[in-house]
Amino acid sequence: MIEKNSFALLPLDNRPVSYLLPKQVADFSGIDLILPERRFLGGLKNGSDLKYIENWLKELNDIGTLIISLDNFVYGGLIQSRKHSFKSEELEKRVNLFKNYCRDMPRHVSTVYGFSSIMRISNYNSDEEEKDYWKEYGEKIFQGAFELIPPEILADYKAHRNKNFSINLLWLESLHEDCFKYLVFSCDDSSQHGINVIEAEYIKKQIESHKFSQIAKVISGTDEIPLVLLTKAVLDHYKIKPTVSLYFDSEEGKNQLAKYESNSIYASVLNQVETLGLEIKDSGNSDLIIFVHCSDSIQGDHVFHNEPKDISKNVENFKKTLEEIKNPFVVTDLAYANGSDPKLIQSLTNSKVNWTKCYGYAGWNTASNSIGTALAIGVNRWVAEKRNVFNEKAFKKCLLVRFLDDYAYQAQIRHKNINEIELNDRIKSHVKTFSKLLDLNDINVKGSLPWNRSFEVEIII
Repeated sequence: MIEKNSFALLPLDNRPVSYLLPKQVADFSGIDLILPERRFLGGLKNGSDLKYIENWLKELNDIGTLIISLDNFVYGGLIQSRKHSFKSEELEKRVNLFKNYCRDMPRHVSTVYGFSSIMRISNYNSDEEEKDYWKEYGEKIFQGAFELIPPEILADYKAHRNKNFSINLLWLESLHEDCFKYLVFSCDDSSQHGINVIEAEYIKKQIESHKFSQIAKVISGTDEIPLVLLTKAVLDHYKIKPTVSLYFDSEEGKNQLAKYESNSIYASVLNQVETLGLEIKDSGNSDLIIFVHCSDSIQGDHVFHNEPKDISKNVENFKKTLEEIKNPFVVTDLAYANGSDPKLIQSLTNSKVNWTKCYGYAGWNTASNSIGTALAIGVNRWVAEKRNVFNEKAFKKCLLVRFLDDYAYQAQIRHKNINEIELNDRIKSHVKTFSKLLDLNDINVKGSLPWNRSFEVEIII
């Protein structure tokens, strides 16, 4: 039986934001989402089982849409894209393997949306997500201080970048063979300058020169892209789209360069909206209002304990505006990177905001991560309501996870030596607060640290 309403997703890896978040969205929006078994997907120390992924794809007979992480298919995951030891010919073989799959696609899937990352350059000395030599030479590589780096290390780094960049060019060429309905190249943890920025600009020019602008895009962020492309696929499939309006609580803030990105916050918002093909209208005529909370200065950062410029006035104005709003709204919390703004959340939990009108929230990691996540949650709820398949309780659980992850954990609980016992003890009061806010009863929450580090948390409800 042909299930053309099914959507299959190959995530970046096995992290909660990669694997569980799309599933949470599918649960409240009536999406028939097919995922590979999580145990075969890559983690921090190991890559995905590539043979399993190949077989999983082959078994997707008569599926409507496939959203695929090309980093996972080729390298075994996002982390592995930075650390792999594959030879160029091995990588090219995997690209050709997928192109062959596309040629035989009619009996597998109808439509493919793909995404591949432009390899980042991290500005710190740590080899947790990079090659071993990054613990000593990471900052020097980022700064371009190549004369201070041993020749063999510099040669390895440049060769690795060249291999990954060549693979991205092969994906771009595959558009001539109709492999993808839409293809995204994501700028993973970027800054204003660097080799990765040069690569991104080159790909942008190639997209334009080959007249691929309607089917390919370079965009900031990475972790949110699977959910954004799933949302785009849903909009394309059901042929309905909400209109949106944009509200920023700081004119100065919206034009600030987003941390870990090469764009301003405003440009990052527009990028995500344009990727989904949404029309922007004024607030009186739009289906969804996207509220963006900023500071008047560069973003703060919870990881490095950097505070933004005083945001008390912004918070107060934001709260008053939300209390008066009657339209469905989405909140994107961007005053800080790596977590919510505590002042905003504490103000909103003691406000008269009508939370039944809140269609989405996010405030985690980078600006694009938050923007894409909040927008995708809100758009999928809107579509689900139009299709009469909206599951309100599942939606509230999804929203609860975001508040517990982005605010409770990232902004309040997280620290370098956190363990699961402390996590579950300290999160209890936050579960009570947000369950009451969202009118959720009999909720049991368990938190874990799936990669055995403090960066990501898994919230199971």
